[in-house]
Amino acid sequence: MELIREINDNYKITNSEDTLKYLDEFKKEDREFVIVLGLDTQNKVLYRDVAAIGTLNSCPIHPREVFKTAIMRSCNSIIIAHNHPSGNIKPSDEDVEVMKKLKQAGEILSIKLLDALIVTEKEIKSIVY
Repeated sequence: MELIREINDNYKITNSEDTLKYLDEFKKEDREFVIVLGLDTQNKVLYRDVAAIGTLNSCPIHPREVFKTAIMRSCNSIIIAHNHPSGNIKPSDEDVEVMKKLKQAGEILSIKLLDALIVTEKEIKSIVY
């Protein structure tokens, strides 16, 4: 599996479901993955980055790993997603706190956190607050 995949398909993200094209292969994984999509000013995907790989029910993540490639690629915004192998779409308290920190980090860096998603085999849920 490629950790960072350059994307050159001019695909524009207009809603959460549009991201599934880039997340589909992670829906059935048996451990958590944190995926970052870097976007340009027109919300076209520039890259997909596997920012972290965790265990069955957790995946520690730090803003440094989330924004590293976005900074190097001069992204306007990012979308972050992680899967829940359990199939439970409900965000944990930790999920919510991490997304709040990532949103704050993005504001400091002037890289907008456009969306934060939880993906299961059957559902997708936005958890940006």
